[in-house]
Amino acid sequence: MSTLNNPETLTLPVFVERTKTFGPILLNHLKSHGITWIMVVSLYWVIHSNYRLAINQTPSLPYSLLLICLDKKVETGGLMAFKWHNGAPYPDGYTFTKRLLAGPGEIVTKNGRDFSVGDRTLVGKEVGLSLKKLFPNDELHDGKNTIQLGKYFVAGDHEYSLDSRYNLLGLVDEKDVIGSAYPIF
Repeated sequence: MSTLNNPETLTLPVFVERTKTFGPILLNHLKSHGITWIMVVSLYWVIHSNYRLAINQTPSLPYSLLLICLDKKVETGGLMAFKWHNGAPYPDGYTFTKRLLAGPGEIVTKNGRDFSVGDRTLVGKEVGLSLKKLFPNDELHDGKNTIQLGKYFVAGDHEYSLDSRYNLLGLVDEKDVIGSAYPIF
């Protein structure tokens, strides 16, 4: 058996000999396919600078995989991706995706723990799925509230979604918005 084919006898001289034979093969490959590799890397860079994929890990939305379009304006009723900066239970910078229910200038009505936006009423829970106590959003007062400039009221589709009903998330700051999200499946 040759020492080049037996992994148990791979020594430094054998390794160097193998790399000498690989160099010309790699060079030949790059000569033949270099333009293709440049196009693939360029395409990746263009896509990555404009889009991201997000995996939904909670039941807050009925989607598992979402495409995020960076810096795209989100319409009311659409899905918004944003960064979490509110501490535990999620790490700083974690990507959240929720439905935008009210943006600047739109009305949100608070009634104790419950919130109404248009014809949708969100019932505030006292305890979340993690069995931790939840406190209602104190940025908004009881009665009608006009969402201020640079803030967004978001909610998930699931009744136990961690969203703007609660102090833990509150209103989303414009500086934390990543862009619009679109369900893939």
